[in-house]
This record gives sequence, C-alpha cells and structure tokens, in this order.
Amino acid sequence: MIYILIAGLLVLAFGIVTLIAFITKKRRGLSVDADFVRKMLPCIDCGMCGEENCTEFAKKVSGGKREPEGCKLIKPENCEKIKRYFKPTYEQSSKLVAMVKCKGGCLAEDKYIYDGAKNCAVQEKLHSGAKSCKFACLGCGNCAEACKYGAISINERGVAVVNRSKCTGCGECVKACPNHVIAMRKLDVSVGVICNNQSSEPGVNKRCKVGCMHCGNCIKACPVGAISVVDNIPVIDPKKCIECYKCVAVCPNHVISRL
Repeated sequence: MIYILIAGLLVLAFGIVTLIAFITKKRRGLSVDADFVRKMLPCIDCGMCGEENCTEFAKKVSGGKREPEGCKLIKPENCEKIKRYFKPTYEQSSKLVAMVKCKGGCLAEDKYIYDGAKNCAVQEKLHSGAKSCKFACLGCGNCAEACKYGAISINERGVAVVNRSKCTGCGECVKACPNHVIAMRKLDVSVGVICNNQSSEPGVNKRCKVGCMHCGNCIKACPVGAISVVDNIPVIDPKKCIECYKCVAVCPNHVISRL
C-alpha cells in the first residue's frame, strides 16, 4: 500500500513540474510589463488581433506598438487597467512625428544634372526639380535646416530621413518641403506608405525603383479594408489597420514599410 502511495506522489510531483515547465516555456522571454498585459487578456490565442498568439500581442502592447483594444475579446475593465498601468506610454501614443513619403534618391532617375544652389525650393522651380518624379524628395536638406532638434538628416541615397525618437512634432520640416514629401503621423503608427508619386503616368513609375507601381496588391491583401487610393497613392486608415503587415509583404517595391 505504501508503495502505491509513493508512486502516486511521484506521479503528482512529475505532473506539477511538467505544468510549471509548460507555463514557463509559454511565457519565456516576457518582461514584467508584457506579463502584466498577458494576465489581462483572455489567453485563448484566437488570432483576431492579427498576432500569432496572446503572448506576442502582449509584447506589442507593452512595447507601445499596439493598443489593448486590438484584442477583440478583452474585457473593458482590463483594457482600462492596462492603460492606467502604461499611462505615460498611452499619452505619448497621441504624439505626432514627421514621416518622409519618399525613398527614391539615387534609386530614382534624374531628368537633368542639377548644379545650382543646394536648396530644394530653388531646384523645384526648375521643371519641378531634377527627379523624374516631380513629387520626389530633392535631397537638398531644407527640412534638415528647418529642424531645430537634429531629427532629420540626408542619407547615403540622397533622401531625407527622420529620427522618430528626436522628432518633437513641431512641423517645421513640413513647411520647408516644397514638394510636400513630409507629413505628420502618430508615433504609435507602425506602418506607412513611403511614396509621394501622385502621377498616373506609367513611365514615371518605371523610372523609380522604389516608387509605387499602382498595382493594387496592398488593397487586395488587406483583410480589413484599411487601404484605399487617394490621388493615386495608397492610404492606410490607422483606425482600421490591425498591423498584420500583409500589405508590406506583397508590395513589389517595398513602398509600404514598417516604421
């Protein structure tokens, strides 16, 4: 009889150890913040949020990349608990930062060789600038000069880029750009359309290796209808977007990118 009791206790101990190991493995790599979020979720891994499982969604929420409302089954009171826990993060999520809607530069053909003043406004007056796309970044750096916080620079391709951590959302770069290439976006938006080509001419599309081809692949791939076309450019509705990144995967020229 005593042997049966010992055997039973061993089986019970083995079961407890196995259960602990399973839970540890499932939560492996979770920070304290992500673990808190996960406890507020239903944890049924339904996938309706667009993530692989609840653990991945919790990581995104704790990192400020997703909002708790992205979980379709979360209880309202748990959603509020998460927001109170991350109050500074959610206050920051409404912050606007600049986004450059072009990455052409040397990957876009030139109409002519520009050898004038290094000023975008001056170059733009000469046949809408040297680029084959009249909506492109001209790369002279007017936006970088206008930025008082050093958040904008011209990269090796000759295109303006924004350091999102330094940007204060003042909008001075937007005013300085003659081609209206720079726009303000919410800091918590993680995907964007990096092209400003409003032309419907097929030839313009072919002369830029990273420009929008107007193929419509992104619209077809979006499972929630978050993408529409405005002035020949795909526009993503942040209220509908579930950040599944399917549009990023199907874009042939990588126009739609993670930010």
